[in-house]
Amino acid sequence: MGKRWVIGDIHGCIQTFRSLIENKINPQRTDTLYLLGDYIDRGPDSKAVLDYIFTLRKKNSFRVITLMGNHEYMLIHSRESREFFKLWLLNSGRTTLRDFGLLGNSLPDQEMLLKMPEIYMDFLLQLSFFEETPGFFITHGCFGGKTTNPLDDISSMIWGRTEEYPEDFLNGRILIHGHTPAPLNDIRKRVEDPAKKIINLDGGCVYKNNPHLGNLIALELDTLSLTRVKNID
Repeated sequence: MGKRWVIGDIHGCIQTFRSLIENKINPQRTDTLYLLGDYIDRGPDSKAVLDYIFTLRKKNSFRVITLMGNHEYMLIHSRESREFFKLWLLNSGRTTLRDFGLLGNSLPDQEMLLKMPEIYMDFLLQLSFFEETPGFFITHGCFGGKTTNPLDDISSMIWGRTEEYPEDFLNGRILIHGHTPAPLNDIRKRVEDPAKKIINLDGGCVYKNNPHLGNLIALELDTLSLTRVKNID
């Protein structure tokens, strides 16, 4: 087995994402890449991020496993729900409409999503809510603490920020998640503390004007080593 890399929230920051992959971690043929979701919205080019993920899957032999973020979830359900569409717009959905050339000078409308090429919708619909790999669970949000099986709690795995879980559920494993932007030093402390069972990898990449954020972060699971790139978009 090769290396297992987990990468936090990208949010349209295509140049930063490319730099992390090509200039820093440089995945090899036997490696596996886990992406924690929130590929779209807020940043400069959400479509380019999705296209680059397609390229990584097509031209390279390493595995690319993609998880569902709350932003992808909002986009998917915006096609049929007016309430989800409003929620998505409040969370920067119009930037993704812009990046797909669907917005123009018009006000955002649900009908615009019907013009998004099916290849992108097909990709979003096949995103997973969680992944398991030896020693780890991987999700976008956190586990819910009110059920005996957190893997049944899709809402928490997408939206959860409260780090709860049934004590006997992890059973020695570590939960890796994103969703909640955190300073690099806080992430480092989590990784270096052997008692911590939950590690948040969202370095708030898109928030480059915040002195504590603006980092895209990768974690190599077998060595628990962090690699980060400052936002260059």
